[in-house]
Amino acid sequence: MSIAARWLTGDGDLDALAPDWAALWAAAPGALPFQSPAWLLAWWRAFRPGRPWVLELRRDGRLAGVLPLYEDGGTLRLLGAGTTDLQDALLDATLFPAVTEALRTLGAALPGATLDLFDVMQGSALLDVPLPPGWREERRECDVCPVMDLTRPLPAGAERNLRHARARAERAGGLSVERADADSLPALLDALFRLHGARWAGRGEAGVLASPEVRAFHRAAAAGLLAAGALRLTALSLGGRLAAVHYGLRHRGRAFYYIGGFDPGMAPVGPGTLAVGHAIEEAVGEGAREFHFLRGREPYKYRWGAGDRVTVRRLVVIPRISV
Repeated sequence: MSIAARWLTGDGDLDALAPDWAALWAAAPGALPFQSPAWLLAWWRAFRPGRPWVLELRRDGRLAGVLPLYEDGGTLRLLGAGTTDLQDALLDATLFPAVTEALRTLGAALPGATLDLFDVMQGSALLDVPLPPGWREERRECDVCPVMDLTRPLPAGAERNLRHARARAERAGGLSVERADADSLPALLDALFRLHGARWAGRGEAGVLASPEVRAFHRAAAAGLLAAGALRLTALSLGGRLAAVHYGLRHRGRAFYYIGGFDPGMAPVGPGTLAVGHAIEEAVGEGAREFHFLRGREPYKYRWGAGDRVTVRRLVVIPRISV
């Protein structure tokens, strides 16, 4: 058995890698939807913040691992940084010697650079990769990402709030739900952008979905994840009027609430509660064991019964002179 490692630093290389990368992601037991090339390559094409440094690892010719980095101003980060709440690489312990040697090669090309791996899930193999001799690192807690255990019943308060919201929805003309497919996806994304923007406009802000680059990223990523079976984008209407859009993802027994938007004029009915409640019930019906609310300690997450999980930041300083 032999492991071959090489750094990919051009867009053409990444495009050529995409099919094998997608197959590796689909087969990896612990993979996150955010590790899919549908998500990460859409992010790269939309933002292009620097130069890609993506490590391709092949075992006897077959793709076995991917470490997707980019370099900008002397700092290396994981692709997806900033818009991705949980980051990781497709690695396992059998690849560690090859990864360590590849890092030594990276250090020779970028002496004095910083490797800043943040929002990495605890337990990730990325946190266990041995560094080359002479490299220094520090670790710290990064962000809190509350998670709900779907094998346990809803808290009584959450059940009561959901029941009351559904009663209000009936009085408002009834609740209907539409999940995005290939035909409806563009219109439902437009609805999400509009509703999310309307809510933040009330606070005098644009919101995180306002820029053309962010919208282009989500259009491409959502289409790719839909094709991979990982997208859960749903629109909720009350009495025939659009009330909320929920942008969720699901993969490998875990559901993720990425972002949402609702009509501020319908806030008394509780469209946000209805959207999250539907997403949780759908995830349970599909066999998911966890519901991830992702980054942030907003109080509503804990009312659904979520508990804190902390991500890790691994900050590595590459020496200026190889050791």
